[in-house]
Amino acid sequence: MREPNALEKQQYERFKELFAISRQRYLEAGGDPRKRPSGRKGDDYLTDEERQELYSIGREIFGVVTNGDEIQCQGQSWKIPAKSTNN
Repeated sequence: MREPNALEKQQYERFKELFAISRQRYLEAGGDPRKRPSGRKGDDYLTDEERQELYSIGREIFGVVTNGDEIQCQGQSWKIPAKSTNN
């Protein structure tokens, strides 16, 4: 395993910082300190800009690529299921 370069370390620090911001806002909003929010939009305590930044950094750090209806990460791929119309 190789050592991360300076940019990767900086990105990972920002990634952790965004999670810490989310956690702090959750606690300030009265969240249970023994639990975590779901992480879904509206329950992640991030702004839209912060959420997009988090996703972008995560894709870069962890090598996630979306290609049409497929997600590829670390040599594996998964099909994105079609949205259900039964909801």
